[in-house]
Amino acid sequence: MNEKEREQIERAAKAGFTLMEVMVAVMIVGLLTALAVTNVGRYMRKANITATQQQIETISNAITTYQFEHNSKLPDTLDVLTEGDDPIIEKGNLKDAWGNDFQFEKLGKKRFKLTSSGPDEEFGTDDDISNIDTDKKGN
Repeated sequence: MNEKEREQIERAAKAGFTLMEVMVAVMIVGLLTALAVTNVGRYMRKANITATQQQIETISNAITTYQFEHNSKLPDTLDVLTEGDDPIIEKGNLKDAWGNDFQFEKLGKKRFKLTSSGPDEEFGTDDDISNIDTDKKGN
């Protein structure tokens, strides 16, 4: 082996990364990934809440349409909105952003409450999402 070949081998051996440099790079990538996942989770929660609020508005509009077509009578269940040859709303649109059914409650002859269980997926907790203020009652 001549001098030139030996220099090329030594240069190639020095060109790689040390174990410490690789470990530092992996740690930095791990920290950045952890931060990104945390922020994405927070934004997903907000996006699901907004989507559910919009879905409640869509279903509320469908209920109003049903009332116009049925002498101001409220439907007995939300499933009525999806029935027939020309449904008011598609069957798959009766679920919140977490894939759960909405709770439908008549509050009189013309008023109703439509509620999602929210992010914790349990009804009756502080994160429930509804079309009305729960303190208001009446027709």
